[in-house]
Amino acid sequence: MSESEETNSLRIVAALILGIISGVIVFFIIALVLGFIEDTSGIRTRISVNVADNILSAVLMFIFIIAGMAFFYWKVKNTPASKEEIED
Repeated sequence: MSESEETNSLRIVAALILGIISGVIVFFIIALVLGFIEDTSGIRTRISVNVADNILSAVLMFIFIIAGMAFFYWKVKNTPASKEEIED
């Protein structure tokens, strides 16, 4: 089999969906940690969870989503599909 046959479209779609989900989760974790640091120390950052009001937060979330999608796509392309051996 060629490499293009081994990486089917279902694996790629699953990797992209997982990249979107993990990118959003990582963004919210970082925003939560920065919010905690901001509350305890009084240092003001412009990153918040409210992406509708803050363009910096929206851009940062978009970057995390793209990075997550790129990572999982790269991982799918470089990892061969598992093959089950059928015993007769």
